[in-house]
Amino acid sequence: MISDKYTINSGGNIISSAVLINKVLNNFLFKTIFFFVWVFGFFSIGLLIGRALIAIDLPEQVFGLSYICFSIFLIYLSLRAFDFNKLQHPRVCNLKDIKAQENANLFSVFSYELAKASYKLFHNQKDATAKELAICLLGSSDMTFVLVRIGIGKEAILKELESYNSTVSAKEIVARSLDYALAESHHQIEAGDVFAALCEEDKFFQDLLVNLKLEVKDIVNIVYWQTLLIREYKKESKIFTPDRLRLNGGIGRDWAFGFTPFLNQFSSDITSSIKANGLGLELIGHEREIGQIKEVLLQNTGGNAIVVGEPGVGKRTTILGFAQKVAEGKTDSVLDFQHIIKLDADRIISNNPAEISERLSGIFNEASYAGNILIFIENIDNLLASGDAGKIDATEILLPFLESSEMHVIGTCDISSYNKYISSNSSLSQRFTRVSIEEPSKEEMVRILEDTVPLIEHNSKSVISYEAIKETIRVADKYILNLPNPEKSINLLDSAAVKAAAKRGKTIILPKDILEYASEKFEVPSMEVDNKEKEMLLSLEDQMHKRVIGQSEAIKAISNAMRRARVGITDSKKPIGSFLFLGPTGVGKTETAKALAESYFGNSENMIRFDMSEYQNQEDIYRLIGSNIGEENSQGVLTTAIREHPFSLVLFDEIEKANPNILDLFLQILDEGILTDGQGRKVSFSNSIIIATSNAGANLIRESIKDGSDYELTKKSLLDFLQKENIYRPEFLNRFTSIVAFSPLSKEEISKVAVLMIDNLSKDISKNKGINLSVDPEAVKRLAELGYDPQMGARPMARVVQEKLEDLLAKKILSGELNKGDSYLVGLSDII
Repeated sequence: MISDKYTINSGGNIISSAVLINKVLNNFLFKTIFFFVWVFGFFSIGLLIGRALIAIDLPEQVFGLSYICFSIFLIYLSLRAFDFNKLQHPRVCNLKDIKAQENANLFSVFSYELAKASYKLFHNQKDATAKELAICLLGSSDMTFVLVRIGIGKEAILKELESYNSTVSAKEIVARSLDYALAESHHQIEAGDVFAALCEEDKFFQDLLVNLKLEVKDIVNIVYWQTLLIREYKKESKIFTPDRLRLNGGIGRDWAFGFTPFLNQFSSDITSSIKANGLGLELIGHEREIGQIKEVLLQNTGGNAIVVGEPGVGKRTTILGFAQKVAEGKTDSVLDFQHIIKLDADRIISNNPAEISERLSGIFNEASYAGNILIFIENIDNLLASGDAGKIDATEILLPFLESSEMHVIGTCDISSYNKYISSNSSLSQRFTRVSIEEPSKEEMVRILEDTVPLIEHNSKSVISYEAIKETIRVADKYILNLPNPEKSINLLDSAAVKAAAKRGKTIILPKDILEYASEKFEVPSMEVDNKEKEMLLSLEDQMHKRVIGQSEAIKAISNAMRRARVGITDSKKPIGSFLFLGPTGVGKTETAKALAESYFGNSENMIRFDMSEYQNQEDIYRLIGSNIGEENSQGVLTTAIREHPFSLVLFDEIEKANPNILDLFLQILDEGILTDGQGRKVSFSNSIIIATSNAGANLIRESIKDGSDYELTKKSLLDFLQKENIYRPEFLNRFTSIVAFSPLSKEEISKVAVLMIDNLSKDISKNKGINLSVDPEAVKRLAELGYDPQMGARPMARVVQEKLEDLLAKKILSGELNKGDSYLVGLSDII
């Protein structure tokens, strides 16, 4: 076993001494003595200062005693400082060296709190178990943070441990914790590292994580979070740290600036700001992009980087991370200690536009002359905008400097602006190297939020649980589709925490608070399915049949897909459901779509409808997805609609009339749930329902029904026909969740449609005019006879209701025969 390679002995090393000295210093008797040392120490300081400033006249013996008290006070402060800096936080050897050693004593690299908690265990007992180690570990103050964030109390764990017998040795756990400490670049083995090892190796803690719906990697993330806060605290509490005393490039390096009036007026030095105040955040991820920026800037000619990504994805943070490495001299290149100067483009443009060219030339000349300056231009497209309203085109001014080896530029812009102003301009594209910024991974997002949480907790006066962080990332990915991470997750967590704290005075933010906020904010059912919604989902067919007559197979297929999506059986990025409705006109295809939108989204208006007969030409594809070609840089009607209303049902009517190349769009939408628009931005359809309707094969359906073929046989014949006639390709048909064949309506079903239409008319006239309308059954029967057309379905029925009933009512209202509060029974004589 690997644990046999190490020893764990709590005697005879500096960390053991720290534990013993701390016990002495915190003994009640010594605390009392030290209290008086503080009191007399401050009194003596005041007395000595008074003697020096105002010549207090007291016996010399008093001043002699003051000198003694002051000396004792200084000795006490020195002991405390020694205890804190050298004993509690000693400088330890590299943990990699410890791992490589034979018989290394792992106790010597325990953190102070871990050593204090486990001192007795490893001093008096050689063969301790994981259970005994766990009990000691739970007594560590460092574990309070971990337990609070995972939402479980120490007492609950200790109670469960009483009846548990562990077969794993404590030595094995500690040996494994060394690997966790190394992986997280810890300076010592922390209590959290040992807890993570327990959760991996011991059955009791494995089951604990399962019950909490957590994994070992979640514990590691919480330990990272704790370490981040501890390091930040130490950094703030220590003035003379190695980082603060680092070399900065040599005395007089800044003198190379020379006289720079334009730079001083229209820019700020972000490297100097970082040196003075730090970065203000922990840079997580983007190491690849920072490396790419460095490689680009090291080129002698044309070494200019353009950082491209959507707003909120972390472009500026990446530049700041690079600036930090430059300021600290950690790029291992000639870029070390150079100055990254951020131009204030708004000031340059807004102040006296006639002098813009002069200012820009002056700025770039000064930077080029200085030789140690990198120019950072945020949203550089504002200076390359080719005469757009409120913008200028500084391309001709900038180009000569972009070719120079004396000055390098770092710019940022979004994807659309890059395509419009830079990639389309060969002169600029040859002198800028693109560095694309991608959204952080989910693992990186957890740590980014952990870094952001202290500020959110301060603002909301609350404590945010680790599970709330994970839920935030999941909900943001699902419901916020028009912003990238990390911005959308940070905004969501901040808003949800403030709302929960203000609404109920909550002190701990849990996943349900994130879900509740998302449900209210985005008007979607994001909470767990309650009893009322369960009943609705289970009776979805009945709900839809209130609007749709017949078509049981279609409604059944749709309802099953909706139930699967709502309970979260799968985590697919595909649309919630995608259906191809095939059948004659007037059989209820569009009405079924409306019924689904009303049942699932709560409103039949949550439907985006496209008449595909309007998209018969190949170039019509750009109307749907937009384009970056030409002056308009148009937005696509489809992609814009989904970006603005992602929780919608999208209906594509008469899809067989669309250009075949447009149908290729559906392959990506239905398979991946993603469509890339004309500006290169990804649009998600994962929260949409896709329905396409088609009249293709309508005659085949009619003949099959007439011949008495069952539903499945009719459907199979229809699909064979569509592929044989090359109306739809197999890969297109196979992408849909379900293909539904709508059958022609029978006379009985048309009668039910008539009743449904009349009921809707009665509700409308009662609501709008206050008139109570009813129709005699014989009149309903006659209306159904007049409206029956096996070729046209329910559409003739709608015209009959309009001509026979609506026209009748309109005349009676205008003539004064019907007024508000009246009732009217439509009889057979009114119809004939």
